[in-house]
Amino acid sequence: MCAGAAVKLTPKRLEVYTVLVQAGHPLSAYELIDEVKRNFERQLTPISIYRMLEFLEQKHLVRKLKSTGKYIAITPNGPANNQQVLQFLICRDCGQVRELAVDPQVLIQLTACVDQCGYQLKSRELELECICDQCITNPV
Repeated sequence: MCAGAAVKLTPKRLEVYTVLVQAGHPLSAYELIDEVKRNFERQLTPISIYRMLEFLEQKHLVRKLKSTGKYIAITPNGPANNQQVLQFLICRDCGQVRELAVDPQVLIQLTACVDQCGYQLKSRELELECICDQCITNPV
């Protein structure tokens, strides 16, 4: 994707993205610094990790979850990536996140309801707090 857009995915950016993909759950910037050091023996500074995350977010490879302040890798060509608006199911117990494809009509109806209440929707991104099946069947 980056090659097609004439954008350079540097080794450091690739390492950060790889850590997020392999983690399978959201990580904070400081957790990413620790994981990159452990997996790639590379020390990153906080300012550099935030710049890399900003780049990856602009390229729709990473998303910062507003509810947790942590970052998650976006599945290329996954359900959320194919939608105009990203939707995430977040397990409140284990922190696992799953992308969700939502019918665009649901978002149109939501926007209309907000408008009727005298508000303007600033973000149609949804982060839904849930409990995953695994946590329901195996509570901590």
